[in-house]
Parts: sequence; C-alpha cells; structure tokens
Amino acid sequence: MVMDHVDYEGWADYILHLVEEHSPKEDTPDLHILELGCGTGLFTSELIAQTHAFISAADSSSQMLEWATKRLQPHEKRVSLHQLDFELGWDTFQSKRPVDVVILLYDCINYIRTEEGLRSLFDGVKSQMKEDSLFIFDQSTPSNSINNAAYFEDEGEQDGVSYTRKSAFDLDSRTHTTQFEIETPDGVFHESHVQRAWTRPEISHALDLAGFTLIAAYDGFSLDEAHDEAERIHWVLRKTA
Repeated sequence: MVMDHVDYEGWADYILHLVEEHSPKEDTPDLHILELGCGTGLFTSELIAQTHAFISAADSSSQMLEWATKRLQPHEKRVSLHQLDFELGWDTFQSKRPVDVVILLYDCINYIRTEEGLRSLFDGVKSQMKEDSLFIFDQSTPSNSINNAAYFEDEGEQDGVSYTRKSAFDLDSRTHTTQFEIETPDGVFHESHVQRAWTRPEISHALDLAGFTLIAAYDGFSLDEAHDEAERIHWVLRKTA
C-alpha cells in the first residue's frame, strides 16, 4: 500500500532498456535475472510480463516472501524465491543458474549504512556474476532528501488498512529516518526505516575498491550522465576481468 505510488511498469521499462542497451546477450528464454530486495514480488511480476527471462527473486523478509509466493504462484516455472540478506547472507547463497543480470532497486542500497556493508554487498554480487554479467542498481542521494522535504509526511488508506508516514533527514550524518504507523483490523503497527543518503563519489569509490567496471551512471530514469547534485542515480556495471 505504501508503494502504491510506484510506477512498476515504468521502472521495468527503464531497467530493461538498460539491460538491452548494455548486455551482450539478447533477451532469450535462458536469460537469468537475479533480483535482490524483491519484497512482495510486484517488480518481479513486471519482469515476467515484459521478458522471457528466468528470475531468481530474493529478500531478507520471510513475510515479504510469503506474499511474493502467493503473487507469483502462476509463474512458478519462471521464478525461484530465496531468503537472502543481501548485505550479510552471501556465504549460504548460490544461484542455481549463471546470472546474466543482477538488479537492486528502490533505494535498497541506502539501507546499507557503512562502507563495510557496501563492500560485503558488492563482493556478494560479484560472486554470482560472470565476466559479461551486468549489475544494475539505483541510489537515493542527499539531494533527494534535501529537495523533497515537502513530501516527508503523507497518509493513505486501502482495503481497511491505513498508514501515516513521517520522515526526517539529518544532514550531518546524512541519515534519512522514516516512521510508519500502520492501522489494520488486527491492530496498530509501527515501522522505522533508517537509510544513509550516499553521495555519488562515495558509491563510485566503493565500486572501484570492489573491482567493478563502470559502464554508466545515469541521472535517474534518463540516459544523461549523473552528476553530484542528481537526486537518484542508476548505476550499470560489469565485474572487472
């Protein structure tokens, strides 16, 4: 419900355009996409609708994966679901198929708040990639938090469930904290989401240390080169040979 504003079809159009633009492999039934932070499978559904790919979808939340299992059950021959903490859980994860594309979207990387955490993520992603595989992810920057403060508070209701959201950004630590109060027939629940607004140079440096080859860094949802004031950046990378 709190993601109702997301244009999943538009996101998929854009990400698949980047795949088509930069992948040496055509979109065939044996294309394998590893989607990290899949949540309840809404974006996975769009990938299924717009490609012939096989998708390994992973998330750290067992509750999210339960919803994803229900949503994706009609497509079980094209999807495998995995519980994975994409910052810390790589020692026990190994894809059953060679991975052509790894994707991590919707600010998920901003939940990693330390340089050590970034390195763990990047090392884990590399362990699943071939030399010509792509890694595509997005990040929210400090400019996004600063420029969109007017939207820090909102509320909504659907099917008897309502929520309120309040956010705050600490410029010194570049920490963005969002508090949710969710009211359901079963009671009232509270969630706290804490993210770090990484800068473009910080992510670029971490990628260099991890051994990725930069293909492109795009200013959110465009094909323009990202700059330090961009609010959202989409990164396209390969593993360094």
